Amino acid sequence: MDRSFVVIKEIGDCGIIYANGYLNGLGAERLEEECEQLLREGIKKIVVNFKKTELINSIGISVLIGIIEKVRSAGGHLGFCNLEKVHAETFEMLGFTKYVPIFPSEEEALISMEKRPPYRGRASRKEGSDG
Repeated sequence: MDRSFVVIKEIGDCGIIYANGYLNGLGAERLEEECEQLLREGIKKIVVNFKKTELINSIGISVLIGIIEKVRSAGGHLGFCNLEKVHAETFEMLGFTKYVPIFPSEEEALISMEKRPPYRGRASRKEGSDG
């Protein structure tokens, strides 16, 4: 049985990644690859749904930090939902919640993402128009 299965779906301008099973070496790599693919496709609003995630180990945590950095550097928005209490407490203790909101449900995460402005590329400096 593949315990690191990742499923993706898109709703509007938001990508949802379902991290199923164990978020360890292989599972974390798959999650990161899928997140990177969404970013390459121009999807800058990403929700990771942990409803069926049984375990998140230190490798998984490390990869999540990398995902947070990649989404932020792309000017995107990231949210986590359906975390087990122990995982939510760990994420808060590690400071993830300063950068990624945690939602009790996928529906609440999507409502929040809808309110966020769409990504329009990196902000460019305005050049003075007068000579």
